[in-house]
Amino acid sequence: MSSFFNRISVICGSFFNLKKSAAEVHRLLVERVFLRIVTGDEKWIHYDNLKKKKSWGPVETPFVISTTVGHVPLPPKGYEIKTNDIAIVSGWGRLWQGGPTTVKLQRVNIFIADRAYCRYMYNQISYNIYATQVCAYDASIEKGSCHGDSGGPLTIEGKLIGLVSWANGCASTTYPTVYTSVVAYLDWIKSKAV
Repeated sequence: MSSFFNRISVICGSFFNLKKSAAEVHRLLVERVFLRIVTGDEKWIHYDNLKKKKSWGPVETPFVISTTVGHVPLPPKGYEIKTNDIAIVSGWGRLWQGGPTTVKLQRVNIFIADRAYCRYMYNQISYNIYATQVCAYDASIEKGSCHGDSGGPLTIEGKLIGLVSWANGCASTTYPTVYTSVVAYLDWIKSKAV
């Protein structure tokens, strides 16, 4: 398993998924990976993430902030995510359910879903929504994350508040996408920060 972790890298500095050799693009190896076993009954229905673990790790060489490389700050402890807050999700995933992936980074505004509504909808199909999760979507038009966006950022006012986790379909107007709440893991993340 350690050989798998030795191959994990982070690529930054490009809006284009396939242009990894341009001068402004940086490829940094991950120094180590921290795994956190998730407790409780959380269900993960990612096609590629059936293990109950969260992972995070620093890179061997620090990022050099430039016109093409930046960072998204964590929210402060106690940050409150509110229903109908405007959030931005971005990624290189599929453009629609079963469709092609994109070569250019996509981003879209969506809204934080009412937690009671999200729980109700997913309980109807035997899934639970936990305090460590936040739901977001746009009830008026099909837009949002899709396969290939997993692990990507969900931000509010420039702060990282969630990571794409799972959904019932892509960009549904009925079922919100479920995100891992970064706010719920702030203490753990900060305890692992170098």
